[in-house]
Amino acid sequence: MATARSNATGRAGGTPPAFRLLYWMLAAAAVLMALALPAEGRAEIVLSDAAGREVRLAAPARRIVTNESLILISLALVDADPVSRLAGWAAPQRIDRGMYDAYRRRFPAIDTVPAVGSVLPGKTSTEAILSVKPDLFVVSIWETGWTEIVATLEAAGVPVIFLDGPVNDGKGPAETTAFSVALLAKAVGQEAKGEAFGDFLRTRYKRITDRTAALEPVSVLVDAHAGATCCSTPGKGNRMTEYLRLAGGRSIGADVPGYDGQLSPEYVIGTDPTVYIATGGPHLAAQGGLVLGGGISEAAAQASFADILGKGMREALTAVHEGRAHAVSHQLSISVLNILIFECFAKWMHPDRFADVDPAETLAEINARFLAVPLEGTFWIDHKPQ
Repeated sequence: MATARSNATGRAGGTPPAFRLLYWMLAAAAVLMALALPAEGRAEIVLSDAAGREVRLAAPARRIVTNESLILISLALVDADPVSRLAGWAAPQRIDRGMYDAYRRRFPAIDTVPAVGSVLPGKTSTEAILSVKPDLFVVSIWETGWTEIVATLEAAGVPVIFLDGPVNDGKGPAETTAFSVALLAKAVGQEAKGEAFGDFLRTRYKRITDRTAALEPVSVLVDAHAGATCCSTPGKGNRMTEYLRLAGGRSIGADVPGYDGQLSPEYVIGTDPTVYIATGGPHLAAQGGLVLGGGISEAAAQASFADILGKGMREALTAVHEGRAHAVSHQLSISVLNILIFECFAKWMHPDRFADVDPAETLAEINARFLAVPLEGTFWIDHKPQ
């Protein structure tokens, strides 16, 4: 038996020294070649964000902190478990309660996501962000106030991307929204899903803009965050004003300087716009304002809408008398799902030209093809005069 073991050992270790040396030389060369590969060859993700910055991630982000809780919807378009990627977020109350509850039913862990940072750079604590150990900080819109925060986070090894910013200036809602989704999707290793949603979005927007280019603009009042008084409205610097133009209308508040402003009742009545559109959300219930959004029934939304149309000077408008008064979820209009509101705008301003466009069908396809949690509730309604 001893002889047999000796012979076996001799065969196993009988590789000539020259061959063993060659083996180790080849192994060492393979290691050196791997180290010499460019970063992309080692699965590094290279991103170009909306501020025109090149950002590199060592791997798909798994622990995201964001200044905008509505990024949850963007993540849900490209990830089957979007909540698991959130290490922290700012102002989760910005998500309407019905939508939040829908995510909680599917992903109870949403209640454990810590609130860190802020929507605005001036109120953001880098210490709070770093305390949850993120591997990526995602900011909704670039502005100069974020510069110092970005420098601090990147010095601590946390990359930062901006989903919207100067790169998108002058681009319409289709490209701006598609860019933000594609950027986020690539950051989490879901590039193909981001591209698929972008293609869907461009097709949906194009079927509107191809027709509105030749149409006479319709005057429209956007009564933002509609409540007891009228009318706060998007201004010249607000993208909603541009979206209305692309959908075939012209906001009577288009010349208001800045992001938003107040229109006098006298001006509104004197202009008497062809179409009236109110925006609202569940958060306005406490103020007696327009309530619609996630988890809101159509009956409740209609009752709320009828109530605010009877306040102030709204009932004096021809659009209200003649059935051209409508309402939309303000939150949805500023979210990544703004195509739904864009389709509503086009239909309401040019009903004959867009009889074949149905936002409900678009939502059904988004729910079926993309969203991890279906969007359910009442997000737009038409006033039904008695």
